Amino acid sequence: MSNIPSLTALRAFEAAVRLGGFARAAAELNVSTSAVSHQIRGLEDTLGVRLLERSTGIGGIRLTAAGASLLPAASGALSLLEDACSEIKGVARRLTVSANAPFSAMWLARRLAEFSGSNPATPLNAIIQDGEPDFARYDIDLAVVHVADHALRPDDIVLLQEDVFPVCSPELHPFASTAVCRCRLLQEAHENFLELNWLNWSAEFGLPDDFDTKIVRYSSFSQVIGAAVGGAGLALGRSPLIEPELRSGRLVRLFPELSRPASWRFVLRRGPTRRHRMLDTLIDFLRAEAEAGTGVALDPSS
Repeated sequence: MSNIPSLTALRAFEAAVRLGGFARAAAELNVSTSAVSHQIRGLEDTLGVRLLERSTGIGGIRLTAAGASLLPAASGALSLLEDACSEIKGVARRLTVSANAPFSAMWLARRLAEFSGSNPATPLNAIIQDGEPDFARYDIDLAVVHVADHALRPDDIVLLQEDVFPVCSPELHPFASTAVCRCRLLQEAHENFLELNWLNWSAEFGLPDDFDTKIVRYSSFSQVIGAAVGGAGLALGRSPLIEPELRSGRLVRLFPELSRPASWRFVLRRGPTRRHRMLDTLIDFLRAEAEAGTGVALDPSS
């Protein structure tokens, strides 16, 4: 045990990296910025290596190779200590999960409630984060991120691959299936998700040159589906997000054989530090739910 540095120094190091700077770490630890700097300098002296490269720019710090090697061990050890102390005090640490609004409302929220029912000793916190999740600010343990295939990271865990196809209300279907060009078209505003742009479906339906005037654009997928369920027009549905609407009959596929694989995926990203002891259990649960819903076995190595 003689090679283990000061716990206070390890806490300062982990907090500075997780929060992106000495000042933020100092605020969390309720000490001065100079105290954090002093602790990390002492840690480096004890180990005989530089752990952080300091900069006067935004962010102020960058991990060295040695720091990157130490961080997972320090984070894991502190997380285990925090969990043990919380259990002794009878206060379990919350497991925080983030996702964008449509995915959270249409797929994730119900499953988190089911997970909580099976694991009542683990408090759950679900938050909305569009785009890149802010792990440090919100202390996120697991983020569900919607990313293009070309932007996948080596440590991303693929959760769902979507399929896109036209849908409408059952009341509209008899007319829409024979007169697509006369229908109002509902479109989600997503510049880089080409499958959600009606322009890229015009060849299948023989849409006229002025069909753009029939498009109503919405800022979120939830708005599109709400309008489609209400019979306002044709939407480009994303499965499995709309599976509840399809099963209930509130929406029907315009042409059952017409579908395209999406070029974006929902992936799981672990928080960079402070691993929650139930994190892997939650990941396994969500992957099993995704597999059960799609019927497609996901690669366990992904």
